Amino acid sequence: MPEFESLLTPSAVLLYGRVIEDLQIKKHPLPKPKASELERLPRGGANKFLERQLEAEDAKLARIYGFSYEGHYYDLPKPAVFLVHGDGDDPEKPRPGKGQERLARAPGTSDRTGVAKAHQFSDEIKVWAYDKGDFSLRLDIETGPFEQILLEAALRSENLRTAYSGADLRVSGADLRVSGADLRVRRNRGD
Repeated sequence: MPEFESLLTPSAVLLYGRVIEDLQIKKHPLPKPKASELERLPRGGANKFLERQLEAEDAKLARIYGFSYEGHYYDLPKPAVFLVHGDGDDPEKPRPGKGQERLARAPGTSDRTGVAKAHQFSDEIKVWAYDKGDFSLRLDIETGPFEQILLEAALRSENLRTAYSGADLRVSGADLRVSGADLRVRRNRGD
């Protein structure tokens, strides 16, 4: 993490969480496709940004609870799993040799917290620093009974698909996101 303010500081994103010990990235080389397969399945783009992040020696998965960006700290509404690198740093440890031993839990600088005001983290929380333009991977974990996490989710998306073909749409207690220019709702006269 930077030890000073720079022109790159505003694009920094700091992730706060814990490494997941029982979920690991298996690193193995992908099989090289045959020339005939390359002709049938051309790959769009050749930057391999995410592939290089996943193949890094210190790549790990961590449950992230919050982040800081542009001097503000944000709690995630629900923790998510992100690709990180290394074990992370202690966001509140003093920097060696800077004379910043502190009695309070708030760190002496914003280098590790990314925020101007004091914020307290649990001892096991770590921080990883990235640039907002870096590529990463996010996994959202949903837990619950199959009725909720499989059936309702699948049938809800099926209802949305049929709604666009003119079928009757009924939504109850679901998260409905609509994107597009024109949405019209018409009530049946028999209701």
